[in-house]
Amino acid sequence: MHIPDGLMHPLVAALGWVEFLIVLAVVLAITGKKIRDKNLPRVAILSAGIFVAQMVNFPIGGGTTGHLIGGALFAVLVGPALAILGMTVVILIQALMFGDGGITALGLNALNMAIIAPLTGWGVFNLIRPLTSRMQKTGEGVALASGAWASVFVAAAACAAELTVSYAVSSGEYGIAPTISIPSMLAYHAVIAAGEAAITVGIVAYVMNVSPEMIRGPEQAIVTRRGLARAFASANFRAAVAIIVVFALALPFYFLYASEGADGLEQTMADAGKGEEEPIVAAPFSYGQDYFGALFAGIIGFLIVALAASALLRALGTERT
Repeated sequence: MHIPDGLMHPLVAALGWVEFLIVLAVVLAITGKKIRDKNLPRVAILSAGIFVAQMVNFPIGGGTTGHLIGGALFAVLVGPALAILGMTVVILIQALMFGDGGITALGLNALNMAIIAPLTGWGVFNLIRPLTSRMQKTGEGVALASGAWASVFVAAAACAAELTVSYAVSSGEYGIAPTISIPSMLAYHAVIAAGEAAITVGIVAYVMNVSPEMIRGPEQAIVTRRGLARAFASANFRAAVAIIVVFALALPFYFLYASEGADGLEQTMADAGKGEEEPIVAAPFSYGQDYFGALFAGIIGFLIVALAASALLRALGTERT
C-alpha cells in the first residue's frame, strides 16, 4: 500500500504531510516524558521486526499479493502512541533507504500505515475484547484478528479516498477514478486483511512461546547474568534472533509464490492503466532480486530500523526507572 511518487495530486500529498505532522506532534507531546528506558529495546525490536515482515508478500490470487502492515500488532503490544512512533520510523526508513513509497507521498503513507492502521487496530481490539472475554485465549485471538483485519481495510479505504480526491481535483491527471479505486482497493485489501489477521495472531502466539517477556513487558523478566551473557540471554535478543530466523525461512516462499505479483495498490493502478513513475530520489539500498540479496537487505534494514527507533525514543524519553 506504499503510494509512489507521481500518483497523487501535489495538493493532496501536501495535505497528507500536514495531517501526519500534526498527529505526530500531538503524539510526541503526549509520549515524550513517559518513555521508559527499559521499554526502548522492546519497541525498537518490534519496529525492526515489522520492517522485515513487510518485505515478505503473500499471494491472494489472480497475480495479486499482500504483505503485513503490522499497525494493529504494534498498537496492541505497546499502545497506540508508541506504535505510531515505531511505525513512523519503519515508513521513513522504507522510503529514504529502500525507495519503498515516494518521498512526496511519504506523508500519506505514514498517515495511512503509521497512524490510521495502528489506531484502528487498537480501537477495534479494545471494542471486541470485552465481548469475547468469556472465551479466554480464543477470545483474545478473535479480538486481535478483528483489529488486524480492520486496520488494513480502513487504511486501504483511506488510500482509496485519497486516490479519488486526487483524481477529482486534477480532472483525472492524478489519482484513480473512484469507479476503479474504491472497489479495487477494498476488494483486494479485504482479502489481504484476512492474511494480516492470521499472521498477527500467529506472531503473537509465536512470540509468547519464544520470548513471552516481549508481551508481558521487561519488568516481569528476571535476568541475573551480566555483560554480554546478560544481553544474549535477554528477551529482546531472543526475539531479534527469532525474527531474523523466521524471515530467512519465509523468504523462499516469497520468491516461489509472490515475487512476481503486484500488491493491492499496484494491482489497482494496473486496473486503471496507471504506471509507476521514476522516484524523485534514488534510494541507496534495494530489497534485492534474489534470496541472499533480500536476506542481506532485510538484516541491514532490521538493524537500521532498530537503531533509528531506539535513538528516536531515547531522545524523546526523560523518565529513568
